[in-house]
Amino acid sequence: MNAMEKKMKVANRPSFGSFSEIAEYYPAFPPYSRQLLETLVDRVKYLTGSPVFGDIGAGTGAIAYALADMGLSGYAIEPDSKMVAVGQRLGATYPAVSWIIASGECTSLPDDSLDWVCYSLSFHLTDVREALRESMRILRPGGFFTIVHVLADLETDPFQLEIENRVRDVAPALRRARTTLIGQMGTYEALLNQYPGLGHCIYLATTETVSMSEERYVNYWSGRHDIPSQVSPEVWNSILQMIAETFRKRQPESLRFRSSAWHVQRVSEADRMRITNTL
Repeated sequence: MNAMEKKMKVANRPSFGSFSEIAEYYPAFPPYSRQLLETLVDRVKYLTGSPVFGDIGAGTGAIAYALADMGLSGYAIEPDSKMVAVGQRLGATYPAVSWIIASGECTSLPDDSLDWVCYSLSFHLTDVREALRESMRILRPGGFFTIVHVLADLETDPFQLEIENRVRDVAPALRRARTTLIGQMGTYEALLNQYPGLGHCIYLATTETVSMSEERYVNYWSGRHDIPSQVSPEVWNSILQMIAETFRKRQPESLRFRSSAWHVQRVSEADRMRITNTL
């Protein structure tokens, strides 16, 4: 294990509440950028016209179903059985997506069975060393590995920044999962560039507007797993009530979310050296 892996392994252990308790709210989360996903799909299709994907840490299937809409087939791999149940209910019309209850460290998939491994806002919850080892096992030669995130763009969305500040006012001692995640995002490019068998990592990002109703926005916040694990039910309910009242008062026409991706290809050592020498 190199120094980067050791740092990530220590930082990545889950420290907040159960995902089972928030599974019903996950469908309210904003979609990943269609433009960003189409760019990734175009790159993956250079390998094969009908790539088989594995969406690891799939949640309730946001990326898996988006990729199925683009004509791909594959697996939604998720360790939480309640998330899987909600995802299967939402995906009754998506026969191209098969669900597996498993972790990223042990997917149960055969060797060399995927053209594309995609972690959708879940890589930071894994044991990085084991997750990468498993990804290399199930990826075919030339296959692709991607980490994708979608987060509120607090730099360009004053309404969502106001909400974040009001939450902090209610519970000043909160430790936010977002803070840790953003710190880890800064390590992904170096981690993937240094990992044996992976080629040059590219970074893609785009900010897009999403229309949301008051109900969906409150449900989006209800799907946070970090806050209710640190405050009493009464304080959590007061936070959700504050969010609803602020949304009703401000009536934002749209909200801004930033989708980001770190995308890398499995290559031989000879290919890796050739890529390095051309940079």
